[in-house]
Amino acid sequence: MSGCGGGADNAVRNRTFYDYAARTSAPEAFERRFPPLDQAENAPLPEYMGVLVLHDTVRFSRPKNWTIREANNAPGSSYIEYVSPRAYAFAIYERGDPARDSWQDVLKRYEEDVASVGAKVVGGRVPVAVWLGQGRAYSIERNVEATKKPLISHSREVLVRGDHRFVLVQVVHEGDDMSGIDAELARTFDSMAVL
Repeated sequence: MSGCGGGADNAVRNRTFYDYAARTSAPEAFERRFPPLDQAENAPLPEYMGVLVLHDTVRFSRPKNWTIREANNAPGSSYIEYVSPRAYAFAIYERGDPARDSWQDVLKRYEEDVASVGAKVVGGRVPVAVWLGQGRAYSIERNVEATKKPLISHSREVLVRGDHRFVLVQVVHEGDDMSGIDAELARTFDSMAVL
C-alpha cells in the first residue's frame, strides 16, 4: 500500500478529487466571527455570537453552545449545519437560484426539490422577514427509515432572498411544532443578513 505515491498533501492540492467538506476539524474555514452581533446571556436565552458563513455571504447571531456538525465550501453548493444541545439542528444551504428570478419560479423549483426526495409540504409560502432579506417559510415532513417503523422528521425551512442570492435555512426539530425553541431562534432569524 505504500507505493500509492503522492501523499495527503497532493490530495489537498488536487481540487478535482479533494473533499471540500469537513466535520469541524477546522471550523474557521467555514465560519468567521462577527462580534457586532454578539449578545450576552439573558436567561432563559443563551449567550449569542455573531458569525459570517457561506464565504461571508450570510451573517447572523447564533447561540454560542451550537456546534458545527458538518460544512462544505464547494463553490455553488456550500452549506453549514449546526446542532444544538436542545435537540434541534440548524443549517444554511446555498441555493443556485438566480437572484433576479421571480418568487413564483423559485418557490416552484424548491417545492419540486422537496417532492423529489419524498418529503411533504404541510404548510408553506408564509412570508417572513430577516434583518436583511425576505423569505418564505415552509413546514416539511419526511419519512426516515428506522428499525421498527419509519419515523417522521419535522422541519421548518425558510427560503431567504438577498440582493444577490437565495439561501435555504432549515431547522429540524422534535415534535410537531417549534414552540420549545422559537424564543431561542428569534434572535438568529432577526439578525440574519443575506448579503
